[in-house]
Amino acid sequence: MATEAPMLLPTQDAPPIKNSSEKLHESPGQLPVQNSESPPRNDESVEKSADDKLTPVGHTMAAIRKDYLVFFISLHALCLLALLPYFFSWAGVAAFVVGVVVFGQMAIPIGYHRMLSHRSFKSPKWFERSLVTLAMCTAQETPAHWVAWHRMHHSHSDHKDDPHSPRISFLWAHVQWLVHESRTPLATFAMYEKYARDILADPYYRWLEKLPIAAGIFYFAHAILYAIIANVACLAIYGNTPEAYRMAASLFVWGVIVRTVWVWHITWAVNSLTHVFGYRNYETTDDSRNNWFVTLLTAGEGWHNNHHADPASASVQHRWWEIDVNYYTIRLFGVLGLASDIIQPRHIRQAQAAAAREKASSAKASR
Repeated sequence: MATEAPMLLPTQDAPPIKNSSEKLHESPGQLPVQNSESPPRNDESVEKSADDKLTPVGHTMAAIRKDYLVFFISLHALCLLALLPYFFSWAGVAAFVVGVVVFGQMAIPIGYHRMLSHRSFKSPKWFERSLVTLAMCTAQETPAHWVAWHRMHHSHSDHKDDPHSPRISFLWAHVQWLVHESRTPLATFAMYEKYARDILADPYYRWLEKLPIAAGIFYFAHAILYAIIANVACLAIYGNTPEAYRMAASLFVWGVIVRTVWVWHITWAVNSLTHVFGYRNYETTDDSRNNWFVTLLTAGEGWHNNHHADPASASVQHRWWEIDVNYYTIRLFGVLGLASDIIQPRHIRQAQAAAAREKASSAKASR
């Protein structure tokens, strides 16, 4: 087991990386990538336009995943219930906040992203699968599916074969790519073999892929369980009264429906906003940016240029003021015995390696 650095925060700002073409090779479980600085060539799915945008070719309404589209629109429409006074309660708002922390911070950014996609830390198998099960309750697909998308994005970021580059359009990067038929080859096991082989090696994750509409089953099962618990709790507190049913409805609307849509959008914002707006610490070959607004929404995922420069790291805090709450949470997991082999940012790893070499050299010279 690798020895971790005792420090929680970087002790110095990271130097700019002038050439980060090798960056993905450090990420365990990640395949070698083609990180070309040349613009993508024309092919049957994407073409390069004169204004330096990737342009989707042949998109028609027939290519839309209508089941996805109907589900997305329906949940957005149901969110309007939160505007009605009947469904408002501070308990409902509290349920929303707790849900965002559990599902929008721990399940997706820490579980699906840093733990599975980049293998930036290890966890006991029971805890890893618990985070994955929570992520399955966000209606964001199965672990192999999510990881395959994300690793494909890193392999071709803002170039040909990037599944959600804003160079096509901002809307495409934010949500349109999810409902378009052109991304369904990612659902094939051939694609999983290329980008998520290590994920499918786990029997639980392999079972999830074999389970028909697994993401839908988990999402609706968790929603039903939530509704049952909310009703039982409210009936116990308020008795069989109209207020009990109103509070239960409020908890469900805010704790499930609004929370689900909110977590969707903060996840999608990383794909869209952080490849368009913000500043850059590193000269990566993509359009990744550090965006403080997305960071506030996602507890750290907005430092996206830092992440693309060093995706193997469990931390995206490369300046002292680039706060990364998700990394602090991972460190807390480490204290609790729930995380190990936590990978530090590259500049810290390099400093540690240099110090180790110097120490070894001094010890050898003193003999």
